[in-house]
Amino acid sequence: MCDAQGPRRNTVAQSASAEWRGRYAREFAERMRICTADAGRLAPAMRTAASQVDELARLAREDQDRREQAREWQRQQEDEGVLDKVGDFVFGEDDLPPIPAPVTPLTFTSATPVAAAAGERS
Repeated sequence: MCDAQGPRRNTVAQSASAEWRGRYAREFAERMRICTADAGRLAPAMRTAASQVDELARLAREDQDRREQAREWQRQQEDEGVLDKVGDFVFGEDDLPPIPAPVTPLTFTSATPVAAAAGERS
């Protein structure tokens, strides 16, 4: 969606600047150049952020599934009858608690985006 804005904005800007001359025309052209450059950096950064959010959501769902499995196991242990508990004490437990898969911490790296200021040239 961000990528689609650039050509449309440039077309409108060309129409608007067709009659401009002098200082304001130059200022407008420079601001449009900065806007276009910033948009070119912003669109890929937003796509990267969106994919990172998708990955975090996937990991959160997996973690939630692991937690629900652990709660279900705990409920089953609490619902066991007295004879089952005595048998577990004497003969050892046959059901071990579910061991969740190890979680690998995520590391996201990205370049620090720098927007062009109105007075800068890039």
